[in-house]
Amino acid sequence: MNINYIIKVFLSITVLTIITSCGGVKPQVPADALAEKQSTGEVANVNETANKKSGVAAKKPEYVLTVKAPVNMGNKNSAQMVVRAPVIGGKETKVPTNENKVNFAAMTKAAQPKLSESKIGSSYSNYIRVKTIYELATDANPAMFLPHDEFETADEYKSRVSEQVKLMKEIVQMTSQKMDIKKAQRIQVAKEKELKTRSVIENIMAESSSTIEFTPTDIGRYNPENETFPVILRDTQYQISVPRDEARTFKANFKSVKIKGVKQLKPKYDVSIKAYKAHIRSRPNGSIVGIASKGATFEHVQDEDEWYKINYKGQFGFTHMNNAELKLVDIDDKYEFHDMVAIHPTTGSMFAMISVDKLVKAPLNLASRKLYESGKPDGPDQ
Repeated sequence: MNINYIIKVFLSITVLTIITSCGGVKPQVPADALAEKQSTGEVANVNETANKKSGVAAKKPEYVLTVKAPVNMGNKNSAQMVVRAPVIGGKETKVPTNENKVNFAAMTKAAQPKLSESKIGSSYSNYIRVKTIYELATDANPAMFLPHDEFETADEYKSRVSEQVKLMKEIVQMTSQKMDIKKAQRIQVAKEKELKTRSVIENIMAESSSTIEFTPTDIGRYNPENETFPVILRDTQYQISVPRDEARTFKANFKSVKIKGVKQLKPKYDVSIKAYKAHIRSRPNGSIVGIASKGATFEHVQDEDEWYKINYKGQFGFTHMNNAELKLVDIDDKYEFHDMVAIHPTTGSMFAMISVDKLVKAPLNLASRKLYESGKPDGPDQ
């Protein structure tokens, strides 16, 4: 048998099967056609001839029309609203009743996004309404704030108004006390947090401490009046106090001098203003470049005698120590050295070393010294 003949027979059977199955499917009415017929007062009638032959009653629904419409949920989410309406065939039902109409207007309204009263597209208000004292008192005792009753005398009403004022004053006092308590709690929590942070930093600094031993890089000319040597150690200048009777041998054996001390991680401080107003100066006792209020904080750079050198608006500034206090806030990634001593190579004597940064670099202003000794802050009067 020819293979082409078999294929043609198979295709013919397939086409006949598809045509036969399609003939039993009921025609569907599009939603837009249904809406148009309802607007003109006509009802979609599907397969009316089949209904007549089968003797189905005119009021019996022939099928149910299902329409899905999107619904805005108000929080950028959406869902679908399903509306099912019976479509009735037959001659007796020419005009749709209230039961079998599809309410497209309601569906359209439901599908539209809800607009917020404060802002389009947002379901939340942009403000918080705080109740007044009168509203709080009314909530506490509603009967006291009723209008003047016809059976209430003028004296009774006057007395009730006095009680209203008394109640509102009590609420004000109670609210003030609650605010003071919350403020004290916030201050206490802040202090505990600060102490905890300080304790953690100090523990880390203590763990980083270790003894060190150096050899000085260079030594300068001896000052017989002050009995000191200037020396250079790790790019930092120090002064070593050496008595005159040992100064000559100390310098002669300088390359054998040993310097011992303790190194630990360097802490970071903030300068917190504690005066009502504090002058920020260009240098100690210099011109005023700004005024800082109580509670303001600045990065601490270093101490210079009775002044704090700070980072003020991108430049160096100085404020008097009477105006502010240091607060430990962090740890630097650098080390600092403490308890530095130089050991004489032949006698074994130990001499204290002082960093030049910790020395007074310039004579103090006499007026500033008087302010410092009197304890009066260097700042504007309150």
